[in-house]
Amino acid sequence: MKIVRLENYHTSENCYIVINEAKKEAFVVDPGYDAEKIMIAAENIKISHILITHCHYDHISGLEKLREITGAKLVASALADSHAQNPKINLSVAFSEQIKTKPAEIVVSDGEIINICGFDIKCIFTPGHTSCSTCFLCENHLFTGDTLFLREVGRWDLPTGNEDELILSIKNKLYKLDDSLTVHPGHGEDSSIGYEKKYNFYVKEQ
Repeated sequence: MKIVRLENYHTSENCYIVINEAKKEAFVVDPGYDAEKIMIAAENIKISHILITHCHYDHISGLEKLREITGAKLVASALADSHAQNPKINLSVAFSEQIKTKPAEIVVSDGEIINICGFDIKCIFTPGHTSCSTCFLCENHLFTGDTLFLREVGRWDLPTGNEDELILSIKNKLYKLDDSLTVHPGHGEDSSIGYEKKYNFYVKEQ
């Protein structure tokens, strides 16, 4: 597995390309980045799927263009799929962009394991930052979107956010995972589950 992180310097959002080098296939997590630059970074690897951790505009701004270029299938929870199609909930209306995504080809449920590009990926619903927040566990890598950051957590004061739900999601779901898992957040640098349990400013393991 090869993971390429692209940072949108306007929003500080992390977009990830996860590559199966043997199969020459990849999936993208949260394409809040220029689609053509994602293609260049993928180095002629076929992008077959796109996963979104939640609906916010800074995580989906390049989504439709990337789908158009690659024909990749969108993977999302039912709520993320619905909210991404709503400019008020995905917050793009506040920036005069009016992002309205097309429906997802693959709608996942909590705890479901799907096989993409030869990888088994577990979908973990983690409401709090938004009601549609989802983390994706692939081998020893956890893509957390805006649920869990390095020593921080996502804000909950935006549409569908809830502080209590966020804390419960982290404590009852993410902190139950193996300490060695690498955390790839939607913003900022990587961390690990074990590190966050000890040092996260907002949610520490008691």
